[in-house]
Amino acid sequence: MTGKKADPRAGKNDEPVVIETKPGHHKDIGGGESDKWNFRQMRLVMSALPGVNAADKKTAGEVGSAVISGVMDVKPTDPIEGMLASQIVVAHEAALDMYRRAWSQPPEYFDAKCRYLQMADKAQRTLALLTERLDRHRGAGQQHITVKHVTVNADNAIVGDVNQAPGGAPSAEIKGQPHALGHAIQPSLWGKDPPRDSVPVAGNAERTLLDARGAVTGRTEGK
Repeated sequence: MTGKKADPRAGKNDEPVVIETKPGHHKDIGGGESDKWNFRQMRLVMSALPGVNAADKKTAGEVGSAVISGVMDVKPTDPIEGMLASQIVVAHEAALDMYRRAWSQPPEYFDAKCRYLQMADKAQRTLALLTERLDRHRGAGQQHITVKHVTVNADNAIVGDVNQAPGGAPSAEIKGQPHALGHAIQPSLWGKDPPRDSVPVAGNAERTLLDARGAVTGRTEGK
């Protein structure tokens, strides 16, 4: 029986890229309960990284291990967070790669340098947008309102605005609530003055003036 000949094309290119991850933490890669989903996310991230040469298994494995470790540190808790975390890492890598390409251009290629810087700026904006979406999904952007309850004795409860009655008079009471103050108590209108005693006015009539030496009869000075 003739044995099967070995395929001469088989070699290092057939060796898989080894990605080191923490055992039992595959959910931290894609946020899903299924490892099929999580490993799919890992392969997509690896294929989207700029500048990774798949033929160089060792370098690809080192880069992939570092990037996937960053995704796992984000700790996605569901598939949506897993997708956002993967895109955040890829956008970050793309921005830095565009900066690298921009600064590596010779001085005579100024237009190319500006073009790379523009693309780096777009990648940065995408990174900021994805980070904001992740925070919003996790609830970090929501406002939290704290409501405190205060217990008040029913006999001393106040309903409505507290207004002091004019002149220090007692406040009005609301019907059915003898201990509650009325709302927006307005001062009462003033009426006519009550009748008063007449006040004598000086005139030309004769009167007795008291003097230290005795009574003197005279007139008051007039016009």
